[in-house]
This record gives sequence, structure tokens and C-alpha cells, in this order.
Amino acid sequence: MNEITYCPRCGKKLIEQEKFGELRQTCPDPECGFIHFLDPKVVAVVLVEYAGKLLLGRRNINPGKGLWSFSGGYVNRGEKVESAALREVKEETNLDIKLGDLLGVYSDTGNPVILIVFRGYATGIENLRAQDDEVMELAFFRPAEIPKLAFPFDENIVAAWIKAREKDPV
Repeated sequence: MNEITYCPRCGKKLIEQEKFGELRQTCPDPECGFIHFLDPKVVAVVLVEYAGKLLLGRRNINPGKGLWSFSGGYVNRGEKVESAALREVKEETNLDIKLGDLLGVYSDTGNPVILIVFRGYATGIENLRAQDDEVMELAFFRPAEIPKLAFPFDENIVAAWIKAREKDPV
């Protein structure tokens, strides 16, 4: 459990109590009433398409270092999810893209990460450049050529992307 020791409101040492069906860190002072809720982490992900191919980045960080993945990252508190999606693509690839439709929302029991996945479209790739801190290499892949991906939901996301492409106007 991601624990804090002291109440951020009144400074008293927190205790564990059952609240709302789970053990949670709470302030022992009934007048304060602070309860520490562990919120999920929201990740905006974009499947960037160009000329019928999918842009993937080879990860330069763990988890999944050396494996391929989509552009994406954490949504900042108070940030619009769509803005985070565009920001993450720009940070990792140096591309400005057009954000497309929502492809899906992915979560799993016990996993604090919620993925919100969009399609995205690159109008040009002249400025394509990997951001070395997180991505060591960028490459475009046809659907049948997609390499081993880094995360558990990635195969389901690719399948949803392929299905969505089947509905695209020719």
C-alpha cells in the first residue's frame, strides 16, 4: 500500500480503519475526518497512424525497456485527457498530430492504471525524432509486422485499432 504517515490536514499520526469497505489510512481526530484514498493513475495513449502504418517507440525505460509501445503517459492533475495525449505524442516523437476517435478505456482489477486510448493521425513526419529519455527508437509498422509489445493490454489495443480501421472510409 502507498502509505503516508501523518495527516496532511492536522498533522496527527494516521491509523488504519475500515472505511467504505476497505482498510484506509485515516486521521484519528473525528473533527478532522481525513481519509487517505489511493486514486488510480490515468494514462493517455495514442496509436499514431501515417500512410497506413502504426508508429511505435522502443522504450528506453522500465517497465518494458527495449520493447515496443505506443506514445502515451500520465495525465496531470487538472489536465484534459486529450491535451495530455497530444502532449505525450509531442514529447516522445516531436510530432504534432490530429487526435482521432477514442479507441477504448482499459483497466484491470488490482492494477491502479487506467488507459484511455485514442487514434491519432500524423500529417507529416519531417520532424519525427525520438525523445532519448523515454524512447530509444521510433519506427512505423504495418499491422501484420507489429513486433512484441511491452504491456498486457497492448495486444487488445492493437486488435481494437485494426477493427476500427476496417470501418474507415476507403
